[in-house]
Amino acid sequence: MIKNTLIAILVIFLLGNLCRLGMPWWGIVPIAAATGWLFATSGFQAFLSGFVAGSALWGIQAYLADTANHSELSSKIGQLFQGVSSAKLLLATTLMGGLLSAFGALTGRWLKDLFSKPKQQDYYRRRRRGGKYR
Repeated sequence: MIKNTLIAILVIFLLGNLCRLGMPWWGIVPIAAATGWLFATSGFQAFLSGFVAGSALWGIQAYLADTANHSELSSKIGQLFQGVSSAKLLLATTLMGGLLSAFGALTGRWLKDLFSKPKQQDYYRRRRRGGKYR
């Protein structure tokens, strides 16, 4: 379970980083959805892996862009929002990227549940519930 979560985080982070140059800002959602479909074993695991990978990806990219221009752009945008600091803007960007990716991965996991057959219950549970083996 932990192995799948780490693989999902790594896949979302790497593919999101590779595809950010040619895709729009929401391009991480289909990547996270495909990863949630392939690697997640539960909804919580999908949400967690998507949130960690998306927030790391967007946070690092926002920090690098902010330090490249010496926080001039973020301070001007902060003035538009009534004096919000650049650190709070970076935190908001990180949170939005994490939530976007998390809900994408969760959607992929739920789609897998929707289209897959339910698992067969074991003999004991079927017998207790009045199944055909009673």
